[in-house]
Amino acid sequence: MELTAEQWERLDQWGIDALEEVESQPGVWWARQGDAYVVVKTGERDDRAREAAALRAFGPAAAEVVAHDDHLALLVVERMILGDDIRPLARQDDDAATREIAHLVTRLHADQGDVGSLPQLAMIGTAFDAPADDRLPRELVQRASGVFRGLVDDSVESRVLHGDLHHMNVLRHGDQWRAIDPHGWIGDPAFEAAAMLANPRNMQESGDARGMDGSDLAARVRRRAQIIAEVTGYDVRRIEAWAFVGCVIAELWMIESHNIVHGAPMAVAEALLADH
Repeated sequence: MELTAEQWERLDQWGIDALEEVESQPGVWWARQGDAYVVVKTGERDDRAREAAALRAFGPAAAEVVAHDDHLALLVVERMILGDDIRPLARQDDDAATREIAHLVTRLHADQGDVGSLPQLAMIGTAFDAPADDRLPRELVQRASGVFRGLVDDSVESRVLHGDLHHMNVLRHGDQWRAIDPHGWIGDPAFEAAAMLANPRNMQESGDARGMDGSDLAARVRRRAQIIAEVTGYDVRRIEAWAFVGCVIAELWMIESHNIVHGAPMAVAEALLADH
């Protein structure tokens, strides 16, 4: 993705230089602002606006917004070291990593600033409008849709949500863990754990997981949900319900975007459903 002349001009006005495109992430560049390391991001205007609004709401619990031009869909954020995420801790002590993420959730949701116009979490329910696909059990999708409707119909105090708080988006910065790359929603705070509980790369690193037994992964989901509930005070039943919904939506999105079924989220969803 190429930057436009207007975007280059704005970056120059902000004192941003030494851009180096990130090959694995179209529309993202490493850069400098004086002695500070920053990240330059462009792409869809709405995506950048949502990311900027969420980061500002989260304050010091997330990467700092350095500059944002909504008209030019140009966002500059504080750079933290990619790769210095929480996955190594999770491999060594999953409970400890889960507890750290839960503490980060409480910081993200506390004392939130002006949120602008972020979309409502209920909008993710459009995933259930997709045509039926034989690769996903119809009863499973229908059950998830019903659980989703019950969750969004409940009256709960809404918070600004990261929406994609899996292990790769939790980075160590100094002596604290901080969040990067939020999607930006407003809704039920118990949803915040769904990404780390339903993310395929976190549950199974590689390989086709269709037909797998998800009971072990589901046990890990339940253990993590319990820890998150203990730290945050959120209802563990709602956390698990959002994990179930998130697993099914993850598969629906995989079909929509890549025309494949990963398998691990579906296996976990089936195992979670069997316990209720």
